[in-house]
Amino acid sequence: MKNLNLLLLGLVAGFCSAALGIGGGAIMVSALILFFNYKIKRAIGASLATIVPTAFVGIIAHYVIESSNIKFLIVLFIVAGSIIGAKFGAELANKMSVKLLTKLFTLLLVFMGLKLTGIINFPAETVSNTSAYPLLVVLGLIAGSASALFGIGGGVIMVPMLNLFFGLSIHEAVATSLTVILPTTLAGAIFHKKFNNIDTDAIKFLIPTSLIGAIFGAIVANILPATTLKIVFGIFMILCSINIFIHKE
Repeated sequence: MKNLNLLLLGLVAGFCSAALGIGGGAIMVSALILFFNYKIKRAIGASLATIVPTAFVGIIAHYVIESSNIKFLIVLFIVAGSIIGAKFGAELANKMSVKLLTKLFTLLLVFMGLKLTGIINFPAETVSNTSAYPLLVVLGLIAGSASALFGIGGGVIMVPMLNLFFGLSIHEAVATSLTVILPTTLAGAIFHKKFNNIDTDAIKFLIPTSLIGAIFGAIVANILPATTLKIVFGIFMILCSINIFIHKE
């Protein structure tokens, strides 16, 4: 039964990864903690290792469907910062107490849920071309740190930032974020492997179905209104955060 549930989790996380450009890690880490009784550091490691091939398949699917949505120049600048951020995040996660890490993760889920549902919004002006590139590197540092620290792809930070401040449409932000997620999570997974946080027994069930989910997620992301998907998964994130906070106190 556990293996069947891991397969289902991989499918859902893979779908969310490609549909929303968020990597799927928030869902994966939450589910591993809540339903599989994983410690948060092991959940983070398993999540990152699963996201790497999932993001790769999702990128290919997005490129085939609408290649112009991936802004490769933006990807390069963000990745320049995200690799460094991933190393910092992995080291910080290994040193941090489980209780503090869990609380920070629940706060991140609440923020993500409120942002996706549109309950919180920030008035924003698009960054000019002349100042965009250094800020993209800073965005990469923040997203890379969050990726390795919480086992997410970093898309929860990148998608709204690219959409709000860098003038990308939501579909462009999703596809571009997913492209950044691949090298970022790969770096995070490598750093976490050094601390023996990756559970190979789990990822051999998570990865196959997550790849299938990523293909369908990319298709859906380019067909359905993004607002609908964002609201559904935003509510899911808020519920997950409440559940983790209650059960892990």
